[in-house]
Amino acid sequence: STTIGEYVIPSILGEYQAKFPDVAVRLHVANTEGVLHMVENNEIDIGIVEGPVGNKNLVSKVCWDDELVIVTPPEHPLTQKPISGIEEILEYPFISREEGSGTRDVILDYLQSAGRDISDLNLTMEFGSPESIKSAVAADLGISILSIATLDKELALGILSKLSLDPPLTRPFSIVYQRQKFRLRAMDEFLEFTEAHCVEKQAAN
Repeated sequence: STTIGEYVIPSILGEYQAKFPDVAVRLHVANTEGVLHMVENNEIDIGIVEGPVGNKNLVSKVCWDDELVIVTPPEHPLTQKPISGIEEILEYPFISREEGSGTRDVILDYLQSAGRDISDLNLTMEFGSPESIKSAVAADLGISILSIATLDKELALGILSKLSLDPPLTRPFSIVYQRQKFRLRAMDEFLEFTEAHCVEKQAAN
């Protein structure tokens, strides 16, 4: 999906193709809903998506636990003290991912677990990519909640600040493929390589 395709997969593919140079890999980036649709309709062999997968026709294996954090401009009032609950962000303009995004779905689940709903957010904008959201937050147009995997550059440059939610907001990244699909050796090798890569990166964090 979008977060994974833009921020996680490129390093995996680079290492995979260095090890298996004769295997051609095509990458399709879409939100979680779109990726699951492509896997189920045999348009792609393997998907890696955000959040849980409830489709019984697909095999789903968790390969990574991702944290989502509040993203603000560096001098935002929220950066002055630790966040004690989701209620503290409700008064500020909020920039969201689009409907169908795994990130948005996980945020909605988190809100509902706290007795809140998306209508409680001061939702001012929706964008289809983390890059657009980060640019809007950096321009002081609002705050957001994004995967920590998307923020390395901006945090290093001091363009954005991050704050962990309390309790923390985490979600699985899952590898998915058709349950009945005949798997070529190259597909099995990619699955094994990706699972091992995710375990290694998770341990490093």
